[in-house]
Amino acid sequence: MKVRVPGNLIFLGEYAVLEEGGLGIVCAADRYVRLQTIEANDLLVEGVLPDGSLAWTPRSPLGAQGATVVNAVFDTITKWRRRRGEGDISAGHVHIDSSELALKDGRKAGFGSSAAAALALVIAFRGDGRLDRQALRLAFEAHRSAQGGMGSGYDVYCSFFGGWGMFQGGARPAWKHLRPFSDISLYLFPGPGPVSTQNAIQLFLQWKRRHQERACRFIEESNDHVRDFVAADDAVKVARALRKARETSIAIGDEIKVEARIPIPAGIDPDLCKSLGAGNELGVYMRLPGAPEPPASSILTPVKVSPAGVQWSR
Repeated sequence: MKVRVPGNLIFLGEYAVLEEGGLGIVCAADRYVRLQTIEANDLLVEGVLPDGSLAWTPRSPLGAQGATVVNAVFDTITKWRRRRGEGDISAGHVHIDSSELALKDGRKAGFGSSAAAALALVIAFRGDGRLDRQALRLAFEAHRSAQGGMGSGYDVYCSFFGGWGMFQGGARPAWKHLRPFSDISLYLFPGPGPVSTQNAIQLFLQWKRRHQERACRFIEESNDHVRDFVAADDAVKVARALRKARETSIAIGDEIKVEARIPIPAGIDPDLCKSLGAGNELGVYMRLPGAPEPPASSILTPVKVSPAGVQWSR
């Protein structure tokens, strides 16, 4: 079995997608988690990660780097199989490689590698060769468990479906494929340093409990920016929606104490740049049609959109 799962990026709607009805604009990136299984007498998961390696077995599940996601998937699939009256997860050697989901400097980027890995591992542990909605639901459940019950699931859905999409958060998330008005070239660049998504989410939820009316207004504003982006039919409208989303992102970051401002590399239009996800760990430059190519840079990483989601590979 060989599977590849694209990374994922959220452009608009960070934090909002955590809420019922919160909308986000996301896309799958052409950077992949690659998984391969071979027959073996024991179950073993070995991995190559952006920042290290992984070696996991059911007998030693806690000591391995990156074990949180593997444990969550293992527990989720084990319970699912037992509900169906099936036996334990089959033995086998599972090799998973997420090293592509790193920036030029080797630092882990915000490509949603844990969500992509969860989806790949669900397919491997199920062992029935199906890339279906059940795999999506199980990966969503496992990944949320690995995040301590938090997380919207946009990243799992994006990696499953591929392409551009509008995600709607809630107890029953929804996905709608999108086709932007024209080709958009994407360039990623690193922020000042890593940001803990779980910590940022906790700060947002704490802030929301203290400021419920303001939180409702924020969700409405964020959803309006998403709808404007979807409805945009020219470059000016895309830029306007992106600018408004950036301003809202910075404002909410200031309120919850998670910085969303990000230094912009020289030679590119700052109005077409925005931090991605929680905080300012990663930024994006959206080069619209007709705009000049950005100057050669050691920190700008061009990224293409993966039109397909999870799929078999050779």
